[in-house]
Amino acid sequence: MSNNHDAIVIGAGVVGVSIAFHLAERGVKPLILERRQVAFGATGASSGLVRMHYDLELESHLAWVSFQYFRNWRERVGGECGFTRTGFLYIDSADHAGKLRLNVEMHQRLGIPSLVITGADVNRLAPSFRTEDVGIAAYEPESGYADATLTANSFLAAARERGAVFMQDCEVTGLQTAGGKVAGVRTTRGDFSAPVVVNAAGAWAAMISEMAGVKIPLGTWTHDVAHLRRPAAVGEHPTVIDNSLKMYFRPDSGGLTLVALEDDSRIGEPADADLGYVAKDFVARAVDRICMRIPAMEQGSLHSSHVGRDSLTPDQRAIIGPAGPQGFYLVTGFSGTGFKLSPAVGRCVAELILDGKSSTVDISGFDPTRFERGEHLKGEHDYGVIWRNLGEG
Repeated sequence: MSNNHDAIVIGAGVVGVSIAFHLAERGVKPLILERRQVAFGATGASSGLVRMHYDLELESHLAWVSFQYFRNWRERVGGECGFTRTGFLYIDSADHAGKLRLNVEMHQRLGIPSLVITGADVNRLAPSFRTEDVGIAAYEPESGYADATLTANSFLAAARERGAVFMQDCEVTGLQTAGGKVAGVRTTRGDFSAPVVVNAAGAWAAMISEMAGVKIPLGTWTHDVAHLRRPAAVGEHPTVIDNSLKMYFRPDSGGLTLVALEDDSRIGEPADADLGYVAKDFVARAVDRICMRIPAMEQGSLHSSHVGRDSLTPDQRAIIGPAGPQGFYLVTGFSGTGFKLSPAVGRCVAELILDGKSSTVDISGFDPTRFERGEHLKGEHDYGVIWRNLGEG
């Protein structure tokens, strides 16, 4: 294998391989370097929600562009992504009703099939749900979930078909520069040269950035997920973010329901720390919480649980853009949103690298230097932060 490449992408999570795919589509032959294997980090533990409901228009726009990939995956990328249409509900407390309406109006301006529905409508869509506390909700009839690992592997296979090279078990140990420009990387498997290096290393991205003399405010959040066996009385149900109860859940194959909590995150653990087991009280808390929305889940049982870890920025929004030496790009800090945005992000980053700016969606709002200026991205009709420490309000 040649040591000289058009570009190097560090990290084979779903964002990294999407970038590689879109570069390869444009005739660039990137090298993808991965310290373990494809989808090893946050991607492999992703819950895989595919929805467009955000309070920040930039993220909704990226999600809408990405949705065109998920629902036409074979034609657009090839292979499979496991997209399953379930419909998506966003439920929030009554004090956010006005913001919810305004956010749905924003989504509709973008062309997203989204509407405001009543609690009675929610009950008709999901008869097993308790809806007395639901005044209104946002509903996306076309949304659902996909398989994040399958998606990443499909992107990787398609990138390789177009000339990309993949090397796993290859840890980056240093960055090479010359005259203020990127020249390549040093790794545990040798040195590789390229005029472009993309840092898509997820929770490890801060360490890679330091090699380029760039400091970014990047931490981690570690979250627990449970799969519950769904009793027959519950039946099928939509994919749901229930901000009023600080949880999200979705159906899964085999009669299961995936449940995760938004206020059960461990913040700031080292990227390399052992994921270990879910918190000792997590399953009980998750069961209690989902039974508040679906009382019949009391008759269900635990199937399995797992732990994931992702990168986290101070405003819980991504960091995307050039930084440090010329040719070095940051694409990290997605704070739990990377999977559903990954197709559009890959396309926009390829445009940024090759054309000097992204034309599909203007991603300049994710500028890495915003934190130095004391600026945080905030939704136009903001619901507040998503991930919270235990005990935080």
